[in-house]
Amino acid sequence: MQPLLSSMCVLFFLSGCLSLPSLGCGEAYEEMHAGDYSIDSITLDATTNQLSVVVKNEEGASGFIREVESLEQDQTIWIALYIQHNGQTTSIRGEDTGHSWTVSGDSSNGDSWVSMVTFTSPDGFCDSGCEEIRFSAGYYDGVFYHDGTCESSPWFTV
Repeated sequence: MQPLLSSMCVLFFLSGCLSLPSLGCGEAYEEMHAGDYSIDSITLDATTNQLSVVVKNEEGASGFIREVESLEQDQTIWIALYIQHNGQTTSIRGEDTGHSWTVSGDSSNGDSWVSMVTFTSPDGFCDSGCEEIRFSAGYYDGVFYHDGTCESSPWFTV
């Protein structure tokens, strides 16, 4: 009886993503849908082993990549790129200033993105291999989904 009850609870909370694609993704999806993104390009330079990932905002709000006091807004969209390499997963966030990656948006100041955000690793980042990347974006009450699907962060091969 306990496994059945546990299974029912899990299904109840996931019901928004279990609907048929032709019916949309359910109420939970509609409530959390902040927009859609796609991966525009994944480039690995064979000479320098520098990884560059460009993400395109297909539908949804633009937002700040990092907190900028002079541009304070009610809504900041948090973004992250996850990279599986050398048996580990590394995460790069736009608001992190302590990493050696460059994260820039397509706005004039580079601190926000309207339709594109670019993550660029330092030279040699993929010396020991980069296998997959995953992008996620969201804000306090919403999630960006991949390309109109119910998936918020699928893995892509480098």
